[in-house]
Formats: sequence, structure tokens, C-alpha cells
Amino acid sequence: MPLVRPPPLPPRPYSESATPQTKQPPALGLCKRSNFTQGHNDWLQIKSPRAIPNFDICPDCYNTSFRNTRYGSFISAGPAKPAKMSVVCDFSFLWVRLAYMWLFQMGQPDLSLLGEISSIDPDRDGICPNFNMEDPVVKNGGRPEVIRTWYCLQDPKTGSLIEEMTACSFCVAHINVLFPCLKRIFAPIANGQRLLATCDLMTQGNGQQRCIEIVDQMAAVAQSTLETKTRDITPLIDFVKKWGPIPACQQGTLVSGQKQYSFPSAVPEFTACEECYLRHIEPLYSQSPQPAILAQLEEQEAKSGGFLCDLFSPRLQSYFTDASRTNDISTFRQKLMARNNKMQEIEIQLRRMKQEIQQLKAQERMHRNQMIVAQSQARIRSTQWAVSGWSAPPIDWGITNVEMAKANEKAMQAAILQDSMTDLENEWIRYWK
Repeated sequence: MPLVRPPPLPPRPYSESATPQTKQPPALGLCKRSNFTQGHNDWLQIKSPRAIPNFDICPDCYNTSFRNTRYGSFISAGPAKPAKMSVVCDFSFLWVRLAYMWLFQMGQPDLSLLGEISSIDPDRDGICPNFNMEDPVVKNGGRPEVIRTWYCLQDPKTGSLIEEMTACSFCVAHINVLFPCLKRIFAPIANGQRLLATCDLMTQGNGQQRCIEIVDQMAAVAQSTLETKTRDITPLIDFVKKWGPIPACQQGTLVSGQKQYSFPSAVPEFTACEECYLRHIEPLYSQSPQPAILAQLEEQEAKSGGFLCDLFSPRLQSYFTDASRTNDISTFRQKLMARNNKMQEIEIQLRRMKQEIQQLKAQERMHRNQMIVAQSQARIRSTQWAVSGWSAPPIDWGITNVEMAKANEKAMQAAILQDSMTDLENEWIRYWK
């Protein structure tokens, strides 16, 4: 039966002059309270048209994502938290942010969907393994292998499972709440048997952008389904089949065990990963005339030692685009070599600064320990005077103060070096990355 869009709730009145509206979803900035924290009394909550009491929003996320939108008036200050209660910003979670983008896109009248998404309880298998921040694989941006029930997209035309992507029950539950018209597009693998696999639908680190793109494809199918009242997941299946087997670009970190693309004779310093090749190089083959630079491009199997991708950033992509347009290989190589030299120079400086900071902090700890010892000795001497019955002279804090001053000096030197590291990293991002 064709799916029918449910009737929307009546919109809540608001003042156009008091709350300027935007048609496009706002940019979602980084949340500064994505980890549990204490001591903040400025938490906000969704109060209208129905209160969501356990959904906390930090002021930064409110100002960045809700203020000056049609939903800004639905949010107001929440009740004060107990002093020792640890709280995390619920809007820092990726599923919640995806839900907000979807309801904004669909023009939903309120923020009820955020409460529904945040209140999803995991089944017996637990949360998505990619959200277990205690797992060392997750900390490194990877996907841990876990034994549980897994799901794949099911091709409605053939009934076969699309094995290029596996998803956990926790992520499937979120998709079902986020896009009700897409329920049952996933089917359990091996009739629900618990198997060892990874969740490809929601990944931290470098693979997160790919996951967002998959959800975007689902959103497009959901929107089409609601508009046409007919569900066709073929575009989603095609996207997953194409990109599911492709490793995500490591974006400046070492790539090992993967094929690479390079110009071994013309620009031996250049290498590109498979994802960046498909995104930025393969489309050039359909141009007419075809860029001459492509004639020198070679696909190579994985080599020992790995490589760094030279197409992950907009700056590097612009270098390659210019070379493709002008066939000026020499200038392209000069820019790439200058960037690589700068990268090595900055890495050496950062390593040196990091070592100096560690040494300064060690010296700070040493002086603070000596300060504690001197403080204890001064008190002991004062006590001995008191026990002896003689009138005790004032406690001599001279050595204690000297050690404290030395510790503070080392701490200040470390802080100055840390600021210099930050400036150097920002210089790399702004001018070279």
C-alpha cells in the first residue's frame, strides 16, 4: 500500500519580528559540552509545545543551531542542576543532529522528533559499538568487531541482502524513528543469528562523513516516498553498493594496505586514495577534451610503508584541478613539494615543543614535590620547638616559597609553549593543510 504523509501538527504562533527566520538549516558547530561536565547553571530545555525534561542543550548549541530559527522560541532555560550532577549536551549526539536537520528540512512544526530520537532504548545487544568510547578501536576512529545481531538493506526487487553495509539494531532503530516510511528496509543477517561484524552505518573519525552521506541518501528516499506515496530505495541501494566497499579517506594520516593512485614519473610525490580517486579524478575521464594529465596516472597495489593521500583537503584538490585544467605538471609538483616540506618542518617543530612541554611539566612536578617536602619540614621544626617548651620562632617558609615560584615558572613556560603549538597548528590549517 502506498505510504501517506501524516497530517502535520498545527504550527505554534510566533512573532516574525522577534524571531528572524531562515529557510536553510543552520550550520551545526562543534559542541563544547559533548562530554559529561559539572558546575553549569545555564542549561536549556525544549519547553513547547510539549516539554522534553531530560533533553539538555548547552548555550553554544542553542545560539549556533536554534536561535533565529522557527524553533528558537520552543527552547528556554531549564531547571537548575544539582551541583555534583554530571550533564552532557544532548544536541552533541550525531543522531540528534541528523534528526534536527531532517525536521528542519521537512518544516516540522515542533521539536518532538528530538525527544523521540534521544529516548530510544537499546535492545539486548546494547548501543551501537561505534559509540562505545571506552573501546580503543573507537578512540582511534575505527569500527570494533562485535558479536550481535546484524542487519543489511534488502533489495525489494530480488529479496537479496546488500552485504556492502552492515548495521546494528541500535542504528536501525534510529532510522525507523527518524524515517517511519522507511521501516523494514533492513532485514536481519542469517535469520537473526548473532555474528561477528562491524556497524558501517554510524562511524566515528574519518568515516563519519560517509555515514552522513548514507543518511542523506535515506532522507532523499524518505522525502520522495512522502511526496510520491511510493517507496523506491534503488538510489540508496546503488549508493551503498558503490561506496560501501570503498575505504574512507584517512585525511592526512597514514594509509596502509590500500590501493593508491599516483604519477610515478611526473609527480612521484603525489598519491591519492581510492575514495578521493572516485570523487575527484574519475569524473575527469568523462570530460571532453580529457585532461592530458590523466594519461600519466597509474593505479598501484598496496605498498609497504603506506602513503598519505594528497587529495583530501580543498587546498590539495584545487592544486590538482589547476594542474588538470592547464596540464602544468611542474607547478603542481612545486606546490606539492613545498607543502610536504612545510609539513615535515612543522611536524619536527611540534615534536620538539611537545618534548619540551613534557620536560617542563616534569620539572614543575618535581618542584611542587620539593615544595611539599619543605613545607612539611618547616611544620615539623615548628612542632619540635613547641614540644621543647621554648618560644618558637616564626615558621620559615623561605624554601617552600622558592620551590613554589620555580614550579609556577615551569608551568608558565609550558603554557607559553602550548600556545605556540596551537599557533603553529593553526598556521598549518590556515595556509597549508
